[in-house]
Amino acid sequence: MSRRALLKQRPRRPAAPRFVVARTGTAEGNGHPQAIPAHSEPMPAGDWREFVGRWLEIASCTVSDAARGDWEVGLSSALQKRWRRQRVRLVFDPLRATLPRGAWFTAREEPIVTRRTALPHVPGAPDDGFASVCRTRGLVWGAPRLGPVRYERRVAFHAVVTLWGGLPAQEPWILLVSPEGELIEHHRETELPDVRGREGLYQMEDELAAETCDRLASQARAHLDEMLAEREGEWERSVGKLRDDELARLSSFFAARVEEEEERARRRVPNQEGAELEDGGDTTSLKLEWDRRAHEVRQRWALRTEVRLWGLEEWAWPVTEIEQEVRSGAVHRKLTGRVDVARGRPALPACPTCGTPADMLVRMKGTIACVACGPR
Repeated sequence: MSRRALLKQRPRRPAAPRFVVARTGTAEGNGHPQAIPAHSEPMPAGDWREFVGRWLEIASCTVSDAARGDWEVGLSSALQKRWRRQRVRLVFDPLRATLPRGAWFTAREEPIVTRRTALPHVPGAPDDGFASVCRTRGLVWGAPRLGPVRYERRVAFHAVVTLWGGLPAQEPWILLVSPEGELIEHHRETELPDVRGREGLYQMEDELAAETCDRLASQARAHLDEMLAEREGEWERSVGKLRDDELARLSSFFAARVEEEEERARRRVPNQEGAELEDGGDTTSLKLEWDRRAHEVRQRWALRTEVRLWGLEEWAWPVTEIEQEVRSGAVHRKLTGRVDVARGRPALPACPTCGTPADMLVRMKGTIACVACGPR
């Protein structure tokens, strides 16, 4: 069947709530256009179109219907200056693949929730165990012993971070947290690296409650804010030089203009008092314009961060326990830890002395310790 026939058979959508634009005068008879709802009865509570329509009505915008349920909005004078356009088309269809030229996507975006299972890596753990991630000095690793594989729940939050300030940039972020809200890992990518998955949760039938999802989302946002503070510092340093260069060019331009005006005023005939007053006014206006333009440049380069959560992935993640002995002469210690079976990679072992994850172990006075606890 052809595409045109399929489109003809597709059921038509119900008509969208309409806001009629009426050119009616107010009590004073000023004749300004006003946006009034076409239906006298109130619309259902929580309706997104109603919210957008009421906001546009309060902002003194005019709204009319367009094709495919869209809205054609005539902006008020304040919004015209702010958005630098006179009209805009709003698209409310969340499944619309393409947008008309100059249109804005206005559909209410709900986070996409998916449930996936991370497939085990083959082999599930390296043959040398902790030796693949932890170095040693004067120590020898024994043979590792692995426990049974089990699946635990993890939640990945996908977000888009927009950095505004001179040269805007968008970055994808992923935060993987435990059911308790602890941050496991984070990446500045669109997908979790080195992980193969399939749809559905393995060995998990209960779903996360809405309250738990909200709690985890707030905790993930707190973790993201901490990491964004460092990222904003990097962004500020990267764009700071460009901002300073633009301010320097602006200052040199207006400084030259002011100097020219002052030199012109000195060379004029003294008895032309009106001209002297006018020259002083020109110099003052140049300095005021200089301050205004410099303020605009600083505002344009001011850093502003926007975070939008667009997806949530609930994972069934395979993990197992590992036990491995490390020895040096008469000193023997058994270290335990966890193995990420999805990546076939064990976590760093805990230091027997201080308990912190250690990437290098050394012998120290009859015991084993990490580099921070060992001899300097």
